[in-house]
Amino acid sequence: MPHSAATVPAHLRRFVVQQDYSQYTAADQAVWRFVLLQMRARLVDDAHPAYREGLAATGISTERIPSIDEMNDKLARFGWSAVCVDGFIPPRAFQEFQASAILPIAADVRSRAHLAYTPAPDILHEAAGHAPILPDPVFASYLRRIGELGRTAFTLPAEDRVFRAIYALSEVKENPAASVDEVNLAQAELRQALAGASEPSEAALLSRLYWWTAEYGLVGRPVEYKLYGAGLLSSLGESHSCHDPSVRKLVLDERCVDVPYDITQPQPQLFVAPSFDALHDVLDRVARKLSLQAGGEVALGRALRSGEVASVRFSSGASVIGVLREVGGGLSAPSFLRFEGRVAFAWDGRILPGLRPLSGLAEHCVVAGRLHDGTPLELASDATLAARLDASSGKHRFRFDRGAAVEGRVLRCIHHPDGRLMVIELGDARLTLPGTAPRDVPHYALLATGDALTAHAGAVDATYHADTPFSLVRVPRRRDLPAGERAVLDLYERAQGAFRAGPRAMADAFSRVHALLERDHPREWLLRWNMLESLLKVMPADALVPVLRGDLERIELALDGRQPVASGLRYLHDVYPPPSLAVDPASGAPLTVTTHA
Repeated sequence: MPHSAATVPAHLRRFVVQQDYSQYTAADQAVWRFVLLQMRARLVDDAHPAYREGLAATGISTERIPSIDEMNDKLARFGWSAVCVDGFIPPRAFQEFQASAILPIAADVRSRAHLAYTPAPDILHEAAGHAPILPDPVFASYLRRIGELGRTAFTLPAEDRVFRAIYALSEVKENPAASVDEVNLAQAELRQALAGASEPSEAALLSRLYWWTAEYGLVGRPVEYKLYGAGLLSSLGESHSCHDPSVRKLVLDERCVDVPYDITQPQPQLFVAPSFDALHDVLDRVARKLSLQAGGEVALGRALRSGEVASVRFSSGASVIGVLREVGGGLSAPSFLRFEGRVAFAWDGRILPGLRPLSGLAEHCVVAGRLHDGTPLELASDATLAARLDASSGKHRFRFDRGAAVEGRVLRCIHHPDGRLMVIELGDARLTLPGTAPRDVPHYALLATGDALTAHAGAVDATYHADTPFSLVRVPRRRDLPAGERAVLDLYERAQGAFRAGPRAMADAFSRVHALLERDHPREWLLRWNMLESLLKVMPADALVPVLRGDLERIELALDGRQPVASGLRYLHDVYPPPSLAVDPASGAPLTVTTHA
């Protein structure tokens, strides 16, 4: 069971998997170190001040891939927790995790082929990108708030195809065996899906705000800013290219939700918030346009169009949870609302247990409005109910001001602790709804509603969802690799083992590994860089140092800049300058670098 089990909402447990640390290879660790060493050096000055202290405070080391359990322990100091998930999870589930102050972290590590950037969620992005800023309470509060709004924002059916296309593209891009045709096909499917989702839903608009802030946000002024977005804090490419004058820096306001984004391309513009407090101001203005706050016709219309589980709240304090399929009498003053799927009644945000809304039909029609004499049903007294009893039939008859009528034998009445009537359960019932033929049902729960005030996506009470067990999946998964890749990984393991054994083992083992690289893997650059960095740290005068540096310069030219080899060399040059460039920091006089062996 995950360490943070107690904090995970029961219906989200199925997304929580177990991190299998033994599956990380020496090559995975090399990817992590290559990116994190450079990012830390670069971002000490470029990132928001919270980044520098936040790395260590949230359990992230530059030397090794983090344990998510360790991160969970560290995040607890800031009121957050962490769970391991298996790559992409549905957007609403992601938002629900964040609303609960849980950081979902994909455990996989990007491949060496996509070291600078990958559209797939991975531990570099989600641990080293999102976590370091969480100790800032204002920003952490913003993440929770946008998560809370995100789980109530309606989507549109076409957006499900977009999500599946993004997932498929990320999977194929991270598959070493994928062909160019497969990648092109996945990219074409994403383009088609995006074209089909021509009108953004409120969930899509909110995702744009999340993208331009939590993922790619800047803070400060357009001419003087710091990075805080996770996409920038975890990308070697965009953490550098974002400073280019061609990338426009715009002051963040609510209009950023009108700007779409492409996860497969560098961002042509970025938005700058003057402070983390300003994020809350923008979120407030965006929230006013969402169904939950807009209410009325807007909310009901979006609930209808979404085709997803929604919660409709009424003036009495009642809510109905289900898929809204019809609003009788118009959105402005509906006479009834027809729900499908699993329907539940709630009052003051809590589901009323033991109620069968309607038996005999795969739907439930909720009558809206007041009784025909203007009395709200929730305020009906015993005398009012008695007056509606037909002595000859033994049935009570309820007529409503918008044309609906319900009759049946009263089985029981359920009252609120303050005395208001919440539900009348009727047997042998008949519903007469405007524009529809009367229908007879054996059991009907007449909910005291009043006017439909608002609606939002999802269930107002999380117990509406079935509890789910924690997944038994372990990630990263064991990989079946071709023989050539296994041979490369074996060289990584040998080099890693030699480094841990100490300088004497390194000198001999690195020479043998280098000889095999020269013979069989002339373009394997990351292992060469890793060995060079290790030697510069421990044995800078070793004869293999200039050889490896020359190899990397040759490979950089051969790859024509398609891999961040030059970036890695610049980092080594700055951290371990050649002897002729090393100077005493106090006097500026040249220094002679000697071996530490």
